[in-house]
Amino acid sequence: MAFTGFPAAGIDLLQLNRLQNSREFYESHKEEIKRLAIQPFHELIAEMTPAMLEIDPLFVVTPSRMVSRVRRDTRYTKDKTLYRANMWMFFRRPRREHESVPCYYFEIRPEFWGFGCWGAWGKGEMEALREMILKEDKLFLEAYEAVRACPQVRLDGELYKRPKFPDAKPAYQTWLNRKEIGVDFRETNDFSPVLDGSFVGPMVDTMRRLAPLYRFLLAAKERAGAAPREALE
Repeated sequence: MAFTGFPAAGIDLLQLNRLQNSREFYESHKEEIKRLAIQPFHELIAEMTPAMLEIDPLFVVTPSRMVSRVRRDTRYTKDKTLYRANMWMFFRRPRREHESVPCYYFEIRPEFWGFGCWGAWGKGEMEALREMILKEDKLFLEAYEAVRACPQVRLDGELYKRPKFPDAKPAYQTWLNRKEIGVDFRETNDFSPVLDGSFVGPMVDTMRRLAPLYRFLLAAKERAGAAPREALE
């Protein structure tokens, strides 16, 4: 089926399911959750796939491997809430278990919706990325200009308290001092584009324009792996 947006009833149902925090409630509404909350993600993936494969032909495009689960994994967290109110999907290459891989994402939460491009979580990846920045590698310069040309997104990632390279160019400091790095678009007020599906075209256009950033993150991962260093999630 063609993607026509995310039904408000699906977003509300995810939130109610989390508040109920009950296996019985989930099981009795499972098919409705699939139809109203999960199926729209599958339809969105089908609509986006041709354009995303132009960015990277190696992207996984099987919806069951791309969309988050409603049931939370509570084994390693103090929060034992059984179900999530947010859902997301990734476009990324195949990966080993617990391996970090640069990705594009789209997410819906009760508080906001958004999308972006992220990477450099793995061991050694930020070190490789910083080397490329300091040398003004062509891939970095292209990524830097791509982000500057997309004012709708913002550079993000946890910052170190102190500059790691205080003598580097001031314009590069916000890139150099991250523990991981990516860009996000986030909308907290207007959900109408998500409900009617009109966000897809502008989002995909932005993702295309951010392709140099994605290639930069891929290069950092490849160079870190060639060190060799083991990638961690």
